[in-house]
Amino acid sequence: MNWLAHFALSPLDDRVLMGNWLADLFGRSRLELIGDPKLRHGLSLHTLIDTATDRHPRMLAARADMPAELRRTGGIVLDVVWDHFLSIEFQERTGRPQAPFVAEVLSGLERALAVAPDGTEAILIRMRDENWLGSYSSIEGVELTLTRIGRRLSPQARAKLSPQLASAYLQATSPRLREDFDAIWRDVSATVTRSGLGAVQAGQPRLCESSLHGP
Repeated sequence: MNWLAHFALSPLDDRVLMGNWLADLFGRSRLELIGDPKLRHGLSLHTLIDTATDRHPRMLAARADMPAELRRTGGIVLDVVWDHFLSIEFQERTGRPQAPFVAEVLSGLERALAVAPDGTEAILIRMRDENWLGSYSSIEGVELTLTRIGRRLSPQARAKLSPQLASAYLQATSPRLREDFDAIWRDVSATVTRSGLGAVQAGQPRLCESSLHGP
């Protein structure tokens, strides 16, 4: 799962959201220095979601079925594909419209910057200004997201990631991949719920802490 799914499966608590996000931004040495319990809650949730997704039989089968040219970066490609399908069906799967949800997530992350490592704010500004979380729904958005991810990879890994080939593969196999996502989302959501790290019922409407006290 990529960032939209990680946020959708998280309690909308500012610092838990931040910890969930930080797991993809910084290396282990910096993350190990984080002591805030809610940030650590978010880090643990992120690991749980990644592990449950990566080990899911439908994920393993989808990677094995990919063209050889995509297989080396298949995990990255499929994580973005899953967010593509989530974005298309966001309200049906989460019980709330995507745009207000994304706005709430961004506001929560901004409020949590005070406890985040240096360098987080610059990434958050780019994510907000370039609408990263709102761009998954189109094929062009999938390609653009993969291009952005490629910029963060080593030159060797970047050379193996082909956004154009990935978007063509998504268009050619969309019905089958959508079935894979449906099974993965159902099972990962259930895993998050059972763990107690996510929302009371993953995939259902949630309120952040600040909203409980009014505007």
